[in-house]
Amino acid sequence: MIFNRRFGSLGRLLSNDSSKPKKSLIFQSLLNGEDISLNICSFEEVLPYSILSNPISTISTHDNIWIAAAMLARISDATNNLVVVEDGFPIGTIDAKQIVSGLQKNPTAKYFEKSVSKIMSPDFYIDSRNVNISSILKRMNKTKNFFTIIENDKANFSQFSIKQVLEVGSLCRSDITVSDIPGRKIRTFSRDERINEVIRRLENEPIGLLALKDDIAFISYEVLLEKIKELNTPQNDKIFDLSASTLKTITPTLISEKLSLAEICKVMLSLRYPYVMTQDQIITPEDIVELMCKGI
Repeated sequence: MIFNRRFGSLGRLLSNDSSKPKKSLIFQSLLNGEDISLNICSFEEVLPYSILSNPISTISTHDNIWIAAAMLARISDATNNLVVVEDGFPIGTIDAKQIVSGLQKNPTAKYFEKSVSKIMSPDFYIDSRNVNISSILKRMNKTKNFFTIIENDKANFSQFSIKQVLEVGSLCRSDITVSDIPGRKIRTFSRDERINEVIRRLENEPIGLLALKDDIAFISYEVLLEKIKELNTPQNDKIFDLSASTLKTITPTLISEKLSLAEICKVMLSLRYPYVMTQDQIITPEDIVELMCKGI
């Protein structure tokens, strides 16, 4: 099913005309105070040191999947990824989707006892602090991998993820507004479905988001991970038999269609789950990345 509910009188859910002129993103350089466009910005020119140096959240190959699930559920407001390290160097990443998908393939208590190395993704990016931000954003938009590791020096790493993308967006000056964001169709689920069925639907959604049928509420992999943590024991492998009605849902914050890109990002940064909506559509962090790429 497709989430295509008309919240307002317009129900704008069609993409904007791609022939419209590009709208630029302007920042004030932290190095010299001059205006600079995003397509030539480095991290150090835009992000304050405190944000740029946000450390990666690490986990060892000796740790098991249950520890990873507990950690991610606890720090979901700061990051959506754990970095697996060996001898102090990153060798993989783990997010909520990998944990939930792995559990669906192996729905037993023993799954949680396995090493995180069994489900980690070895395909990740490490960039220098001097890299151009626009190249990172374009890559994120293309690969839909919204996490990269920044190497500060030989044994010091920080992260650049969706949260930092929103930080960048909140600092820009632009005439881009909510009206420039194309509508998005989102599949739905019902409360009487089993969680196993919900996960199958979720796996077919590129943005990892499902809408509750006939309601303004959503779920994500992070919500499912919280449910796993709520069970409070790796021995409880009955999550897939539970009804979807037991899941906590996300209610997006309602915003005005007149908000600028920077204002949207500031609202998102204040939320644990960075989803907002107008009367006509929901706006995700992925939409912000896509929108910023159009301004590069």
